[in-house]
Amino acid sequence: MQTIEFSCPIIDRESINDQTVVLTLEAPVIAQTAYPGQFVNLASNQFLRRPIGIMNADSKKGSIQLGIRVSGEGTRFLAGQKKGDIVSLLGPLGRGFHLEGARRVITVGGGTGVFPLYFVQKVCQTRGLEGIAVCGYKSRKDSLLTDQYEALTCQTLFASETDDDMDFSGHAVAALADLLLKLKPVPETMILTCGPETMMASVAALAKKHGISCQVSLEERMACGIGVCLVCACKIKQGDEQESEYQRCCTEGPVFNAEVVEWQI
Repeated sequence: MQTIEFSCPIIDRESINDQTVVLTLEAPVIAQTAYPGQFVNLASNQFLRRPIGIMNADSKKGSIQLGIRVSGEGTRFLAGQKKGDIVSLLGPLGRGFHLEGARRVITVGGGTGVFPLYFVQKVCQTRGLEGIAVCGYKSRKDSLLTDQYEALTCQTLFASETDDDMDFSGHAVAALADLLLKLKPVPETMILTCGPETMMASVAALAKKHGISCQVSLEERMACGIGVCLVCACKIKQGDEQESEYQRCCTEGPVFNAEVVEWQI
């Protein structure tokens, strides 16, 4: 049976702002096998583990990176860990994004959704794909990974809902709509999105309008992370008649084709 539980030392900790950090962990097995859209389940000072999308995996260095924003006691504990501390985690878990057949990949991230999508753009660069990133934030002070995205992608569009000093004034979906009107169409285009559910549903609708394949990374509440507890069950359409059934976000997902998701908004 494949081992998925590891004790990983923190080899670097970067503070992005007062609520957000990037942890680099020594995790050679995970670094060799992880792909974009997968996640790890981290132990904290709380009873349940915390699922965190993998931001990057470096198979040569044997390390992975995780972006963590404080949203409760568990993430506060994890964000407070220091270099040299040991973190217990399960991973890599779930089904990630599929890039087969793509020539152009547009990622649309909202808030901390930009972290796992950064991994997508790293793979796009490695494979020689045209990578375009739309990153949406509430304000400039909430922005994340701006320098990293600009250095990595063919084109990056930063959107702010409250400030007018970024690339686009408005939310990420409006920025994507504007971008699609200006881009020369490429048949082998994919849109991949991660962030708030309302944003992803709107991105999916926009992709459908333009006839573009779209994948979404759902962010359901999780407990075990390995498909046993069913806490993260989400409604997915099945068959030609589009009847729905519940599937586990942690195992059948978290990434699904947008057209099969029954949005709960």
